[in-house]
Amino acid sequence: MKKIIRMAKQLWRLSIPYWTKAPDRRGTWGLLLISILMMLLSVGAMIRMNQWYLDWTNAYTLVDYPLWIQQLKVFAIFTFVMVFTGTLKGYIDGWIQIRWRKWMTSTYLKDWMSGYNYYRMQFTGSQTDNPDQRISEDINNFILNTWMYTFQLLQQLVTLGTFLVILWNLSRSIPLMIFGRDWSFPGYFIVISLVWAVLGTFVVHYFGRQLIGLNYNQTRHEADFRFSLVRVRENSEQIALLGGEKVEHRRLMGVFNNVVANSFRIMMRNMKLGFANQTFTSLDGVLISLLLGPAYFTVGLPGGYGAIMQISQAFATVTGTFNFFKTMYAQLAAWKAVINRLTGFLDSRERSEALLKESRIVIKEEEADQITLPELEIYLPSGQLMVAAKDIVIKPGEKVLIKGKTGAGKTTLFRVLSGLWPFGKGEVLIPAGKKVIVLPQKPYIPIGTLAEAVSYPEPPEKYTREEIIQVLEDVGLGEFVNRLDVVAHWNMILSGGEQQRLGIARAMLYKPDYLFFDEATAAMDEPSEEELYNMLLERMKDTTIVSIGHRSSLEKFHERMIVAEPQPGGSYEFIDQKTQAG
Repeated sequence: MKKIIRMAKQLWRLSIPYWTKAPDRRGTWGLLLISILMMLLSVGAMIRMNQWYLDWTNAYTLVDYPLWIQQLKVFAIFTFVMVFTGTLKGYIDGWIQIRWRKWMTSTYLKDWMSGYNYYRMQFTGSQTDNPDQRISEDINNFILNTWMYTFQLLQQLVTLGTFLVILWNLSRSIPLMIFGRDWSFPGYFIVISLVWAVLGTFVVHYFGRQLIGLNYNQTRHEADFRFSLVRVRENSEQIALLGGEKVEHRRLMGVFNNVVANSFRIMMRNMKLGFANQTFTSLDGVLISLLLGPAYFTVGLPGGYGAIMQISQAFATVTGTFNFFKTMYAQLAAWKAVINRLTGFLDSRERSEALLKESRIVIKEEEADQITLPELEIYLPSGQLMVAAKDIVIKPGEKVLIKGKTGAGKTTLFRVLSGLWPFGKGEVLIPAGKKVIVLPQKPYIPIGTLAEAVSYPEPPEKYTREEIIQVLEDVGLGEFVNRLDVVAHWNMILSGGEQQRLGIARAMLYKPDYLFFDEATAAMDEPSEEELYNMLLERMKDTTIVSIGHRSSLEKFHERMIVAEPQPGGSYEFIDQKTQAG
């Protein structure tokens, strides 16, 4: 019962926001009412067809041709009603699902992208694996299955209510003969169908209960394999240069073997579940004949053989309603796995936001132009001290170099200044309303036109064509200016050094007040690096430039140097120094 209540709460949490908050919800509610109307018309036609089974069969047994013609017309009318309502309902349901998915996808993307959640969620635990799949696939599967099961349940309840009345009435007039004695009682058909369905559900649950966890793991393993393939594609050049094909093949097959192994577990569980399902489904077909056969052959049935057909259809409908959980168990298990993944996504997002709220790093925007770190400690996610900084001031227009060993926390300092890193304590005072851009060692280059890649994170329309061409020529990428409108994977076309040049062109176009270099020229040779730094110092005299780098050749381009010095206990401390040039 606790699991059912928990699942109901998860469903409410995932579903109710759209139906109460979405801008287009009123139109969707109208479509929902039409869908329900189509469903009710379909159930009404099914009820009328139950009587048709009696009359149609008796038309044959009584050799009544006029009755046969009449029932042919009845069949045509109500078959048309069922076909029409079913087809229209399918279209309307698809329309609703598209509207729901569009809103839900937009909301999840916004939650994922806002406040750097997409970055911090990696620190919140294993439930955040493959958030891209949760947004692209799990949302779609959740909506499709939720809609299907909700409407199936609603239709089953409406159908059950009406056919229970039919079975109750039939139970009063049809005897139940066993060993020559009538064992009938009011509503006995209902009791038999309920007992039969409960027995089948129990057996199916016993064999299929492990499918929820197995389906959850299968979705995760498939996503891991797909992500690994994408990683190979993105790093194809490095893999080719290193001759790493055999290693990658072995690694990919290792990931894929998880898919295969879990698939076999699902197959074995489905085989057991199918055996149970097929056994009960096969018995469903003969159960009513076994129950009514003795009465038909010994005392006769009111309505003759047609009554058996009518009862069989009504009994199958009610039993099928009771068997809803049993017959849909495997699909319900997959649906529950999707629900768990989406609620896990929401939990991770909330924990990400909690990390930020609980952070003891306070970032304050002030009217002063300088960046000040009065006293700051930066921790690893485990809580271990990584690096400390005290009385560090970066004044406007300064050119500052940060040096230190790998792992000393230099890049993490940039993350703190950007508001990404929540682990630590202390104050960070930054100027209000200033334009900032960070150039990493491997710049992000979106798939699209070259103009979009250069202007990122702004749209290319913000700059003139001449401005974009000029910055590309300034950084030595003039050969690409005639390809500004070419859509491509530019990270696959440009070399590492060219990608870093594009990043610098991006910064020149953006004209920031603060420019942070994180090994942003490491892929260039020293003459090229010197040429670009000289150009930046000339073009961006008023821009504060803070660089992370290991090369001693960088010192001459900076007025000051901050060094991450090792401390007892394995941590580091940023010490302010002067460069030789200073």
